[in-house]
Amino acid sequence: MYMLDTVSTVKPGKYRKWLASFLLLSLALFLSACATGNKLSPAQVELSGDGGEVNILWSAIPRPAPLPPLDHAALLLPVHFGGSEEKIFYMQFDLGHPSTVFYSHKWKEIAEKYQFVNSGDKLAAVNFKLGDMQVLAKDVSIMQREGTGVDWSKDSVEVIGTIGSDLIDGRVVVLDFKKDIVQFARERKGLHLASSKFQPFSFSGRRIVMPVTFDGEEKTVMYDSGSSAFSWLSNEKTFQRLAKQDVRPVAYPIRSWDKILTAHTVETSAEATVAGIKLPVKEISYIQDMGFLQELAISSLGAGGMVGNKLFLGKKLIIDTRKLEMALEE
Repeated sequence: MYMLDTVSTVKPGKYRKWLASFLLLSLALFLSACATGNKLSPAQVELSGDGGEVNILWSAIPRPAPLPPLDHAALLLPVHFGGSEEKIFYMQFDLGHPSTVFYSHKWKEIAEKYQFVNSGDKLAAVNFKLGDMQVLAKDVSIMQREGTGVDWSKDSVEVIGTIGSDLIDGRVVVLDFKKDIVQFARERKGLHLASSKFQPFSFSGRRIVMPVTFDGEEKTVMYDSGSSAFSWLSNEKTFQRLAKQDVRPVAYPIRSWDKILTAHTVETSAEATVAGIKLPVKEISYIQDMGFLQELAISSLGAGGMVGNKLFLGKKLIIDTRKLEMALEE
């Protein structure tokens, strides 16, 4: 997931290229979550009612040649405060982070306009709409970020925070990458095909760790809906072994908080099987200079690495955190 401030207006399910400078916030959030282990506060946000569905807004960014642009760089969901006539904001949907957060440089102006009360670096309580669904938020953290304030013009796309996996705790979420919608429900009945093959997964620490068959071996990987930048993020050893020999890897800088790291990406012929469905990985990546403790944290969560939305594009991913089962449909 890339941290966005303001991007051009786009219709749900369509793409726009974001050509401004960007920050790889997802990696920072993910590594921060790894560092906290399983010491989590209770969920800060809760859906009121049975659920509903909301359209996905994708943002795209360029990458260094010869890599193609990322048409699905960030998964954004629409939110608004007050009545339906109020301005639509967006939040990144990041299941790799266990808690929802708002960004300080945007939230300051929003709080002033709607008279929301902060308690230090947390919100006392606030209600907002996710699409047409009511969300109850309490003690949500305000992440300190630098950047421009809110552009209140109707056509601006303002990304004001990150929706974490606390929103789906005890619920079912369907990421339909065929229709570009996300569905939320209490039960999964009616949300999947009768032929769907459900398999168990771990939700320890509100992180989704799923079993996969990768490179002919049974592994576990962490799914991070906020890391659309990477199809499969692994270690250097696996990267070297599975890279196409006739293709030159591409190295490029990414920023994680105040550090500049180097990402390496290359084409691969490797395939992964998830819930009985075989998927081409297409690209494999690793992060140089990540640090021993961070690599250890990633390995402890998913021995096979981390996968993003890119692996599941064109598919329908069903995640049931009540029964700890998931399925994938073509």
